Amino acid sequence: MPLYNYISMCDLCILERKMNVYIETDKFIILDCDNCYIPMAVWKEHTMSISEENKKVMENALRESAIKHYENEYAWHIDKVQRKIPDHLHWHARRSQHDFME
Repeated sequence: MPLYNYISMCDLCILERKMNVYIETDKFIILDCDNCYIPMAVWKEHTMSISEENKKVMENALRESAIKHYENEYAWHIDKVQRKIPDHLHWHARRSQHDFME
């Protein structure tokens, strides 16, 4: 399959439903995941490789959004494991099992 066809099928490239957008820049968006309804950072370009500086900026934005969503800074952690879409950079701010920062 040509790369452009694969990318055009990527749910994160399309982002048809944008639920509760917290922050949007020209490089990434922080919004509620439409599967698990928690804050998720999505890099707008279909890639897994971004600069360390961009990682820091996106992570800080996700932290800000998670604090708003969970109403504290200890009940969640950033999960950087790509599960359903393994080749498009995205992170979730998930509730921690013990409600403290890992």
